[in-house]
Amino acid sequence: MANLSLQHILTQHLPSILNECNFPLHQLKALDKLRDCRTSALGGHKQVCENGHINGIWYNSCKHRSCPQCQGLASEQWIVDTKELLIDCPHHHIIFTLPSEFNNLWRYNRNEMMAILFKATNETLKTFSQNPKYLGANPGILMALHTWGRNLSLNPHMHVVISHGGISKDNEWIQAKKKRLFPYKPVMMMFKGKVIDMIKRGVFNDEIVLPEGLDQQGYLNIIKSVRSKTWVVHFCERYNHGRGVAKYLGRYVKRSPFKNSQLVSVKNNRVSFSYQSHQTSKREVCNLSILDFIRRLMEHVSLPCKRMVRYSGIYTYSLRYKLVVAKQYFGQSVNGLGARISWELFMSAHGSMPKCNICGCKLLHLGDVLAQR
Repeated sequence: MANLSLQHILTQHLPSILNECNFPLHQLKALDKLRDCRTSALGGHKQVCENGHINGIWYNSCKHRSCPQCQGLASEQWIVDTKELLIDCPHHHIIFTLPSEFNNLWRYNRNEMMAILFKATNETLKTFSQNPKYLGANPGILMALHTWGRNLSLNPHMHVVISHGGISKDNEWIQAKKKRLFPYKPVMMMFKGKVIDMIKRGVFNDEIVLPEGLDQQGYLNIIKSVRSKTWVVHFCERYNHGRGVAKYLGRYVKRSPFKNSQLVSVKNNRVSFSYQSHQTSKREVCNLSILDFIRRLMEHVSLPCKRMVRYSGIYTYSLRYKLVVAKQYFGQSVNGLGARISWELFMSAHGSMPKCNICGCKLLHLGDVLAQR
């Protein structure tokens, strides 16, 4: 199917979707942008070559993070900047996952639950980092929040990149005592305790709203259930440098949770899309109604003005002077951000630099085209 894309689905079905479901304002804005991306609704510019041959109109991208057509350049720039930020030393990749029992709490209290996940992760890592038994120093920490599973199900989890070493109070580089950095079970237990304690305090102080249909006893049953479980805190193999995990995260930090290439079919008001299953390690197909598919996708639209990537330790902005000390220890230059990537350089690197259809010369912008709302 030539028009097998998320944009095609929204163009054809958005009015009926909005009649059946009430989305919050930031999700409504996202739906509009995803539908209008690279169309006359967003305006554009004329393309002309150096010899004056007109090659048509290029419409603007919506630049929304959830759009599968956008953010290629932004993703590449984030990877370059992050590689420039990281210390030239081994790094660890740790994944902290909230149990699925908290999914409804997340849906009703996304801002509060997101803050709890960031805070519990950060405090856990800082507690172990300050312990002389493991490190006794301030490492560099990068945290990136993801909310989706591969089939677009709700699965809030935190990807963490942490340096294998840190800066002491005397501004000296301290190497981690052990190859694994921290022990798995104590980290998991502390993270679990902090999350549960923060949620309980939030409910007690009326900062967290219990979902519809969940009474106080049902909430206490959930707390009892998750307290007895082993939570998923996954320690990946150590990277010799953080560049590898930065490249991995770059595919998600600035990109949509969904790609148009995953679509298998759109017919009879149903969407089928493929994904790589964690459980079977095979390519599976998920079949949903169009409404449920859009609902799943919209669950992962980030809240306005909320950062999905945050820095701690010597990677935080207020401690960049300690980062300078660490980089000098490893003989690194201290340039701040990486080199800027122009759209010409990006497209050329991906073999898609546009050329004139008539003479093959480089294309230039001739003038803006107003948006046709």
